[in-house]
Amino acid sequence: MMLGNLDGSRLPSERASAPLQEEVVVSLQGCEALQGEWRWLWTRCPGAPPSLRPEGLLPWYQRHVPPDPLWVLTLRSEGRLVGLAPLAIRNENGARVVRLLGEGPADVLMDPELAPRGASHLFDWLARHRDRWDTCVFEPLPEDALLLRTPAPPGWGERLESLGTSHRRSLWLAPVETM
Repeated sequence: MMLGNLDGSRLPSERASAPLQEEVVVSLQGCEALQGEWRWLWTRCPGAPPSLRPEGLLPWYQRHVPPDPLWVLTLRSEGRLVGLAPLAIRNENGARVVRLLGEGPADVLMDPELAPRGASHLFDWLARHRDRWDTCVFEPLPEDALLLRTPAPPGWGERLESLGTSHRRSLWLAPVETM
């Protein structure tokens, strides 16, 4: 006789294949409303830097005047927050540059069961919203950053640079002659 999961939860492989729902948060108030779920997600991500906790990132954002427009992608699976990409779009020398929020080592937060799929979903989402940006520059990334381990989608340009103990990854949709 097989009892299955007594707690009613799904098996990890079933959760990993559940559809991902995306939502974009563009206000500080919207990010503040996510703090409890955000903290829970951060605890599920081994090696996530403290700078990605809402207690570190939201005050950092408030100190920047004028702040860059928020563009935070959240991913949910079965209603649960499983991914968070804290982004902003900056105007840099006439180019619209997608950057990670914060200082120090940065990355995105993805539930370990969904990390590769979540990071690929982020790149797909960026491609669908290509009209809003010119290039993505993710830095400083620690050596084990998910954004370094996720292959660039076909048709994207890419440049990786070492910055001492961290890395910079620049991505753009081709064709681009120079960056």
